[in-house]
Amino acid sequence: MGLAILDFLRRAWDPYRAELVDVPGVPGYHDVSRHPDGERVPGLLILRFDAPLFFGNGSLLGSFVRNKLDQAPPGTERVVLAAEPVTGIDTTALDELVQLDEWLERHGVDLVFAELKGPVKDRLLQYGMAARFSPEHFYPTVSEAVRAFQREGGGT
Repeated sequence: MGLAILDFLRRAWDPYRAELVDVPGVPGYHDVSRHPDGERVPGLLILRFDAPLFFGNGSLLGSFVRNKLDQAPPGTERVVLAAEPVTGIDTTALDELVQLDEWLERHGVDLVFAELKGPVKDRLLQYGMAARFSPEHFYPTVSEAVRAFQREGGGT
């Protein structure tokens, strides 16, 4: 039991992170490391962080997004955080998320969330983030976030 708890803590502190791409003929968006033949959506960087956000990993999310954006093709306008694995957030991680959003904004890049669980979204709003993360920042699926971006003329 002790080893299982230690493994859980290790995975929370250093969770799996992935860039997601479109794989022709396969519904949804998939980890580029497993599907190197996948195609990036022009103008978008779709990322997944597989853990709750808390004081132990909030800065890791920020570093991950910044590093991926540095490697992204020119013209990247939006980061979609595929947030289904994010099952919670604490105030320290929220501070990191706000800093990341401010950094992205200074670089002309929007941050939106896809598949964020209702209770986590409620927590963001309880922490007073409704002005920063308005309803337009949330999408029920990654596919809907991509379609909305394309409808808005992004990536052209």
